[in-house]
Amino acid sequence: MVEKKKRKWDSIARKWADEVEDEAQKAAIAACVFSPVEKNPYYLRRGAACVTIEDFSDLKENIEQFVEAEAGWLALWLEYLGDNQTANKIREMPGDLRRIVVERYNELCNFL
Repeated sequence: MVEKKKRKWDSIARKWADEVEDEAQKAAIAACVFSPVEKNPYYLRRGAACVTIEDFSDLKENIEQFVEAEAGWLALWLEYLGDNQTANKIREMPGDLRRIVVERYNELCNFL
């Protein structure tokens, strides 16, 4: 019985360590996308108008203006900011661009 308890404890410890690492990684990504330092903004051009998107908050506020054809460019910009996970999801499902951005925004807000 002592060995089983030790194995269970090791399993819990490994799981706990993975969760801490994941939270630390999300916190780092949140810092990169909500407060980008020395990063260029994304310029969303609509005719004569141009919307400057400097961080993830601006992106969420203006997400309705994006069309599916711009998903690739947006994914590149998110990678540039440091969020590879969101960029990959957008590339896989460009039609779900708005849903992906809103879900990721809500997820990363918890780590600010």
